[in-house]
Amino acid sequence: MQEKIKHLSEKYFPRVVELRRKIHANPELSWEETETSKLVAEELMRCGIEVQTKVAKNGIVGILRGKNPESKCIALRADMDALPIQEENKVDYCSKNAGVMHACGHDVHTSNLLGVAMILSELKNEIQGTIKFIFQPSEEKIPSGAEAMIKAGVLESPKPDKIFGLHVSPELEAGTFGFCSGRFMASSDEVYLKVIGKGGHAARIEELKNPLLIAAEILLELKTLTDPQVPVVLSFGKIEGKGATNVVPDVVEIAGTLRCFSEILRVQLHQQIAFICEWVTEKYLSHCEVNILKGYPVLINNETLTTNTKLLSQEFIGAKNILDLPTRMGSEDFAYYTHHIPACFYRLGVGNKKQGITSSIHTPTFNIDENALKESIGLMSYIALNS
Repeated sequence: MQEKIKHLSEKYFPRVVELRRKIHANPELSWEETETSKLVAEELMRCGIEVQTKVAKNGIVGILRGKNPESKCIALRADMDALPIQEENKVDYCSKNAGVMHACGHDVHTSNLLGVAMILSELKNEIQGTIKFIFQPSEEKIPSGAEAMIKAGVLESPKPDKIFGLHVSPELEAGTFGFCSGRFMASSDEVYLKVIGKGGHAARIEELKNPLLIAAEILLELKTLTDPQVPVVLSFGKIEGKGATNVVPDVVEIAGTLRCFSEILRVQLHQQIAFICEWVTEKYLSHCEVNILKGYPVLINNETLTTNTKLLSQEFIGAKNILDLPTRMGSEDFAYYTHHIPACFYRLGVGNKKQGITSSIHTPTFNIDENALKESIGLMSYIALNS
């Protein structure tokens, strides 16, 4: 079976690269993935796979039934949306859509899963049970595409016994894969603060309740909520007060992110953020509106499933190419699936230091060593057939 899959990986690799480049050149933002969705549906139908369209708006679900289709169901997931970033790469397949780029590698995830569909469709008679291919919209933006797909019934009819997904990692060399059992990626919440004071002429400080100064104090107090001994991130990336050199605004708006690995601690931090904002603003007879937009939960890899998947991966491409990874403060909406069924989310190495392919995700120069796709489509196919 390994040799069959490796032969098919070689066969379909050029087509997968072609699809990756086409998707990369035509990126679409969260909830706008209409053309990508059409492409995915067409490719699945070309493979003879049963297709459901418009699941949670732009989502696609493919069903491939093998022998004894009711015996088990394995789900494989990819996300399709891009980011609001202007691409700076000088490549033939550079983004054609101004200000939009596949800077997080979802073009890789989508083309990878299409490649897996091509391989498994040829091996249909070798499949025990059913394979469900999930192509999901809006991983990058709340509300989450994964949550919407689940509400739309993607984990029913048939219900998967387990689910697998991957994410590109430019810090890992192409041809390697990384795994982490248990709590792998943090929860993610968006924190929005609106400090309301009293503005006016900057020289008449006795008449002001300067929201910029109040906001600064709030930020310093919120910093006390983090502890180097506890894996928590409370980080702010935006502060805006629409004043001038001699004009103090009435309002300052702040935005940031909260990440942690405990739902109990997460709730406590929400409460503490609100308390500090109220405590500081009350001192200055001002006010702060606190809006915490609850995002993705903690991503939890099923320990037994992840251990078994690592072993399968070592069988397929060799133990030296399989790495143990630490927990990550990044977040992923694949986490929603992990709270419903046993799941394994792993990392795909796409970097190549010798070729200078090292840019991080979410940057305008992110790119991949496309040779990684040859290994990834084969490995995911092997995992799906043997799990």
